[in-house]
Amino acid sequence: MIDELKNFEELEEHIGNSNLTYREAILDYYKKLGERMGFTVRENFSVIKNGVNSGKLDIIWIEPNITFITEFGKLDDILKHLWKIVEFSPSLAVLLLSSKSECRAEKVSELIEKSDITREAKNRFLILDVTEKKVIREP
Repeated sequence: MIDELKNFEELEEHIGNSNLTYREAILDYYKKLGERMGFTVRENFSVIKNGVNSGKLDIIWIEPNITFITEFGKLDDILKHLWKIVEFSPSLAVLLLSSKSECRAEKVSELIEKSDITREAKNRFLILDVTEKKVIREP
């Protein structure tokens, strides 16, 4: 399944054929990929644990328990997403990042590797640089 998630050629084709914004086209691709693979897909999924709403995940595939987050802002902005991911505790967390943003994929990978907060989950992250079409981190 990891190979399906890393199919940059198919992703680029979908983006090019879409009338959506870049970010929305990426999310649409992973939504449709999950549906095509037979998974139940939810968008803007609220992470609520112990009565506390930690925010929303962009997309989840329910059965295999995979989350998808996009972040094209600053490095600080990824922290809110990491918190949601740790709270939700997915089997796999896919971070869709861009090397053209301030939230550099290599820095995020280093943060995940060195942080105590992500210590238990660090082997469940797949980080993709969607701009450079490369895998930064695999589980």
